[in-house]
Amino acid sequence: MISATDPVSVLAIFKEMDADVNLYAIVFGESIFNDAIGIVMYTTVMNTGSEGSTATEEILNSIGSFFLIFIGSLLIGAVSALLIAFIMKRQSSYLKEKSL
Repeated sequence: MISATDPVSVLAIFKEMDADVNLYAIVFGESIFNDAIGIVMYTTVMNTGSEGSTATEEILNSIGSFFLIFIGSLLIGAVSALLIAFIMKRQSSYLKEKSL
């Protein structure tokens, strides 16, 4: 929770100053990316060494876990984005028809 204060305070200041939208999006995306990496690394380190495996097996398990989480997150994000885009497109066309 301590690491989250920096991006949160910076984003709050950006909002007050009406900073560039692209800069706001970059800082916001970077803070989310850092949090996700922190969660994956914590889970990987906690699972390492608990099964009595060799170092090579541990490394391969960690890499496999990372890619599984990465691809799963990518798929969830893509499906969510497509679903929201579809809903917004339908809502936009519905509102245009209703106003005519």
